[in-house]
Amino acid sequence: MASTADSSRFNSQQQRLLLVVLLLTLMGLTAIYAASSLKGQQQFSDEFLFLRKQIGSTLVGLFAYFIIQLVPWRWIERATLPLLLFTLGLLSLIFIPGMYVKIGGASRWLNIPIIGGQPSELTKLAMVLFLARNLSRPSSDIHSFTRGVLPNIFVFAIVSGLLLLQKDLGTPVLLFAVTFCMLFAAGVTRKFVLSAVGAFLGAVCLAIIFEPYRMARVMSFLDPWSQVKGSGFQIIQSFVAFQNGGLFGVGLGESKQKLFFLPEAHTDFILAVIGEESGLLGVLLVCACFLYLCAVGFQIAQNQNSPHKRFLAFGLTVTIVIQALINIGVCMGLLPTKGMTLPFVSSGSSSLLVFLMISAILTKLAGISPAATEDKLGHAEKQA
Repeated sequence: MASTADSSRFNSQQQRLLLVVLLLTLMGLTAIYAASSLKGQQQFSDEFLFLRKQIGSTLVGLFAYFIIQLVPWRWIERATLPLLLFTLGLLSLIFIPGMYVKIGGASRWLNIPIIGGQPSELTKLAMVLFLARNLSRPSSDIHSFTRGVLPNIFVFAIVSGLLLLQKDLGTPVLLFAVTFCMLFAAGVTRKFVLSAVGAFLGAVCLAIIFEPYRMARVMSFLDPWSQVKGSGFQIIQSFVAFQNGGLFGVGLGESKQKLFFLPEAHTDFILAVIGEESGLLGVLLVCACFLYLCAVGFQIAQNQNSPHKRFLAFGLTVTIVIQALINIGVCMGLLPTKGMTLPFVSSGSSSLLVFLMISAILTKLAGISPAATEDKLGHAEKQA
């Protein structure tokens, strides 16, 4: 059938989505080398260390990207529950001593050969797959709290609880925002939405109050200049990077803030390095790419002929966009620091692999929509 068989040619939506993903990834590789070469040389005697790791992750991610285009769609649908259970299993390893490595006070990195990485990244894909499937089930009455809303909130609460045990508040905030958007798109009543938002905000406040380092981050967000040498140091150095860059930037590889002034320059604050070296124009280009990706993703969702695929395309798109907004907001001092990467751009194998898989599923959805079928039929008629 035209809707599933012709995977040899990407339609216009698939091409546009792949193009913007590749552009963001390429900008990321360039920025990662610029931001990490000195650190790699001084700490590991290898200026290409972080770049080489990111290139390796990119190749693995692109391989997975094209494999996903070849597998039957029903395989992806059937993978929803196993992937969620697998992710919960990885997160539950926090209860076993020695299974997680503690870095910077947070236990987010698995200490297992081959698997390794951050399981929290996988929760982003697993939760969207689960929500899309659950919200589209005939038995799911979205206007009923017990049948339509509670099951989704229950799974979200379990995942978030395990993440909080790893000292990770950023991922639960992202997952809540995505869950909220998907429930809202499904037509949940305002009463349920406001109740969920109120309960979550209360939980976040408690999580901040009972962790001194989180409270310090909030205070430095409100007034970073009062903690110039403490918790406000990172965001102030980000401000300096943007100021140095001006409109056109200081030139590729010429950043001064990467000289150990800006912590996590190649990961969480990669946008600040882009802003310093490429200026406001470089930052606007990154923002324009995410805006374009958002528009293409929403168009893919709109073109789907089933609620499940529509919810899935919508959820995957908002996951990318919301995480990008959070990272950009943190770098510009609009949000407290959360330790969250800029999708496709920041250094980080787990993050890059998951977001390439997310974009791969979006690309596959673009290829099996009714609009894609018409596009392929029209192309076949022209060739005939």
